[in-house]
Amino acid sequence: MIVPIAMKTPKAQKSREQILQAAFTLFRQKGYEETSMREIAREAGMAVGAAYYYFRTKDEMILEIYSRTQREAEIKNREMCSETRSFRRRFSGLLFYRLGLIEEHRKLFVVLTQKGINPSNSLSPFSAETASLRKAAVRLMEDTIEGSDLKISSTLRPILPQLLWFFQMAVILFWALDTSREQTRTRRLVEVALNLMVPLFGMSLLPLAGIFNRSVVEIHGLLNTLIQEENVAPSPKKAQGE
Repeated sequence: MIVPIAMKTPKAQKSREQILQAAFTLFRQKGYEETSMREIAREAGMAVGAAYYYFRTKDEMILEIYSRTQREAEIKNREMCSETRSFRRRFSGLLFYRLGLIEEHRKLFVVLTQKGINPSNSLSPFSAETASLRKAAVRLMEDTIEGSDLKISSTLRPILPQLLWFFQMAVILFWALDTSREQTRTRRLVEVALNLMVPLFGMSLLPLAGIFNRSVVEIHGLLNTLIQEENVAPSPKKAQGE
């Protein structure tokens, strides 16, 4: 979402912050669907019209949180990439850092998962409305891979950033529903998945890996059908071993 210049002044930034804090306080207390814009304005201590000036809908407030976590994740990822070449450490570090950013809103995200699975909903990570955020998140995966120690075939390398983004979405869904203490099951899920994925990526370099590579490419294509205004990765090269 592009923020008009008038909304970038210190006063405007303060007002936006007041509205967001009021909104998320009410979302936690009453629930997302049950909270009205009028109630948010009252909680923020301003007129309803003023609240609508900064955020036309409650969904825009959620998208603002999405944008903030994306910007913070980009900063953190640059730090991690400068500190280590380990793909495993980079990717898991980025994933859990992102989860940490939304931890305080975890109950809200449980509710939002119902919207997230519907690509036509504006808050879905697969929707047209979130296309710019989705593309930024995929670019972040590209940065995580670039310069790392990950070994992978030239067939799968172009589509890997988006495949990792899909995996991240699955982990966030699991995390939102994970009732284990401090979401230990989520951490174990990521650990086991990386134990499986990293060696498999390395195996994609083998001469007889053609069937495996073609299968991964097909899975990527099927997953892409979920996305509105698709951000399709470049067409993969001929699989090795074919």
